[in-house]
Amino acid sequence: MDLARYFHISFSDLKPLLSRRAVILLLMAVFLYQASGIFYKGLTLKMLAMSPPPAAETKDKAPVVAARKSIETYTAIAERNIFGTSMETVAAKQAQKKPDQQDPSLLFDLRGTAAGEGKFGFAVIEDKKTKKQRLIKVGDVVSGARILRIRRNSIDMLVDDQTRTMKMAERTEQPIIPPAAAKPAAAVVSGGKILVNRSEISSALADMGQLLRQARVRPYFYKGAPEGFMITDIQPGSLYQKMGIANGDIIQGVDGRPIKTADDMTSFINTLKEASNVVVSLKRQGREQTLNYQLR
Repeated sequence: MDLARYFHISFSDLKPLLSRRAVILLLMAVFLYQASGIFYKGLTLKMLAMSPPPAAETKDKAPVVAARKSIETYTAIAERNIFGTSMETVAAKQAQKKPDQQDPSLLFDLRGTAAGEGKFGFAVIEDKKTKKQRLIKVGDVVSGARILRIRRNSIDMLVDDQTRTMKMAERTEQPIIPPAAAKPAAAVVSGGKILVNRSEISSALADMGQLLRQARVRPYFYKGAPEGFMITDIQPGSLYQKMGIANGDIIQGVDGRPIKTADDMTSFINTLKEASNVVVSLKRQGREQTLNYQLR
């Protein structure tokens, strides 16, 4: 059966049609191939994203503890003396340790005190061998011992980290302020000045302890502020009496300089040793007065 005749179609008519279809099919095949490649790549990426990540490594590792070595491991160091030490060296270092402090009461005698806290009190000690005297105050160091407090007739010291007390020889106690203030002994007056023998002053200042024992000297405060040193318990015939000082007098200054601390009192004593004319300011029974001295 001749199809060409049956359908009235010639091969020349089919030739253009077959060419166009072939081209279309070829393009469709290429498109499907590319589309399938893209599909599988997307599927692979999605599966990779859904898969669990690998376990992360721990950053902090457990510290490694070295095994403790026995003491026998280090015996070679001692036997070979690697560091150049020896028993003699250890003994020498121990011998260089600070020796125990000697109690100052074995070296000094307490001769007198002006009781007061801090910088306002002072005391006089005397070397038992040389008989030299020294004025000390709180904070001073005597034979390695630090002065902590100055009391009436005693001082507290720090010796080998322990508090020890040095006492002065006992004497008859008297009231701080007598019921009636005693009048000063008559002094030789010339031209308004009190004449004082320099030899008596030198003799009294040569033994400061004795001078402090001739009267009681203590810091005086008014409304919490220091105003000088009060003199009480003056003994008859003492230097205080010869200088016209009465019981209860408050020494406030010398030559225009205030006297409030132990250092000021030391300056006052040095002035008496060297000067020819001294002006002492004091308060007597609430009234301010001045005493003019001429030393000869």
